[in-house]
Amino acid sequence: MAYVDVNGIRSYYERAGRIGSTPLVAIHGASQDTLSWRYAIDALAERYDVVAVDLPGHGKSGLAIGAGASGGALASTPDNARHVLALCAALGLERPILMGHSMGGGVAVSAAAQAPDRVAGLVLVDGAPYNVAATSGYNPILLDMARINPTDWFEVSFRTLLGSATPAGRGDEIVAEARRCIPEVAFTDIRAFSSYRLEDDIGRVVCPVVLIEGEEDWSVPPEAARRAAAALSVPHAFVLFEGVGHFPQSERPELFNPAVLDSLRRLGL
Repeated sequence: MAYVDVNGIRSYYERAGRIGSTPLVAIHGASQDTLSWRYAIDALAERYDVVAVDLPGHGKSGLAIGAGASGGALASTPDNARHVLALCAALGLERPILMGHSMGGGVAVSAAAQAPDRVAGLVLVDGAPYNVAATSGYNPILLDMARINPTDWFEVSFRTLLGSATPAGRGDEIVAEARRCIPEVAFTDIRAFSSYRLEDDIGRVVCPVVLIEGEEDWSVPPEAARRAAAALSVPHAFVLFEGVGHFPQSERPELFNPAVLDSLRRLGL
């Protein structure tokens, strides 16, 4: 349990693994925090210096206040990406691999596009929302529903995002995590996620990329990830899990962890 000041925001992170090995920074999705990586950190720390972060307004991190903030969270994917890059600099993490889940995948891509010389690789965990407005259920009507009660909306949505092979207890954990999030932060997240255009940044990525998808995810469906992969001009790997939804690192960590390690190894990371 540790904190670092990032542009005046007290930012929480968890760290495991051997300092001096390749850094791997884990970025959570909307309405989540470092708990979403609870089943992945130790497994990935066998090879990497793993740093899981709470974005501003999430988990144990302080609220974002002022320009570029809304309800305590940063209001856009590029702003969250700049925060992650600043956090890496504050911790002395040189050329980390950025692993982002869902909204965090967009944050990772944005960071790699903004600072290509500072990112060694990407792992996008159901986090490649290429043209997501056309391929998933995110539209203005859905966002209006989310505004009414973001906490309940996330609970219902997260349950529909679970795969058919997900143990019931794991699904309950994922939902409980979402309900911990401040409602204003949760709504800011969904606005940031739905407004980000990954297709504007994916062509600027110059590092290797791993794309991991749950076959039954409607939020960032495999079709969107395949479009993102097709737009890449760098070495990449695509992993698809049957019976898994939007949260493979929590739903089926026994599949997720070795797949990440193997894919990164094959890409030379």
